[in-house]
Amino acid sequence: MTVSQKDVKKSKDLVEKLLKVNDQKYNDWLHQQHQQFIEENQELILQALSAFTGQEEEEEKKEPKVNEQVSVKPTSIPVMQN
Repeated sequence: MTVSQKDVKKSKDLVEKLLKVNDQKYNDWLHQQHQQFIEENQELILQALSAFTGQEEEEEKKEPKVNEQVSVKPTSIPVMQN
């Protein structure tokens, strides 16, 4: 269901007025709603982060690291005589 901008504005205006009656600021309330949503979905967030870091570890195993030292066997350098 798509919500129109008009409906969003109407709802927001009503919530702002109700919050004002309770001496609350809309942005403070909205931030609190965001924090609550994050807390309620914390398990999902942790699973997603774990999956992301798990994939990252697999990629690191396949590709050599930039600063990784590579063993090089010394070779003899021909010396020129005059």
